[in-house]
Amino acid sequence: MIFDAGGVLLLPNAEAGMAAIAELHGESVPADWHRAHYAALLALEQMEPIDWLAHRRVIATELGVSAEHVDGAAALIDDVMIGTWMPVDGAADALRALSAAGYKLAVVSNAWGTMAQWLEQAKVCSVSDDELPRVAAVIDSHLVGIEKPDPRIFQLALDQLGVASDRSLYVGDTVRFDVNGAVAAGLHPVHVDPYRFCTGPHSHIASLAELTDWLVAD
Repeated sequence: MIFDAGGVLLLPNAEAGMAAIAELHGESVPADWHRAHYAALLALEQMEPIDWLAHRRVIATELGVSAEHVDGAAALIDDVMIGTWMPVDGAADALRALSAAGYKLAVVSNAWGTMAQWLEQAKVCSVSDDELPRVAAVIDSHLVGIEKPDPRIFQLALDQLGVASDRSLYVGDTVRFDVNGAVAAGLHPVHVDPYRFCTGPHSHIASLAELTDWLVAD
């Protein structure tokens, strides 16, 4: 079983984001940031090519930032997005339960070269620390030079797990990168969509707890 990181195991640091946009007199609470993260993913499906600053502007708009401050907020949000992320509630517990049930685990993320460290610092999982849920590999796009949805990045994780693609799930939070990439690589996609924004025909879950309910017997 392979997991995306952002939006699945980690979320942007809402506290840092709240402080950032407060400089522009924007008011928000953590729940606003969580919803904005998933809402802004819808915009990615329409972009060709991807414009990440436009994505940040969508987040700002979702947070209720006034039109005159959207560009300034987008720059601040970009700093947050490439800075520090926080663990999704229950992420470590879900990985621990899945591992205990016999599932082999790995992570594949489009990231900045620091994802393994972020996951370990957030106490979500580790490739080496026995105090945390163990994963066989954290495949970081910056380090391997391949990004989702390229099927090759998924294959790197499958090779580490020693599992055939048709016997593996990929759990991600976007259609463009995660669902489409997993399908192209022969994996079964599971879309983390807590606000039920997606109407696609693939499998959806609202949380990792829902995934463990599916897969782990009592």
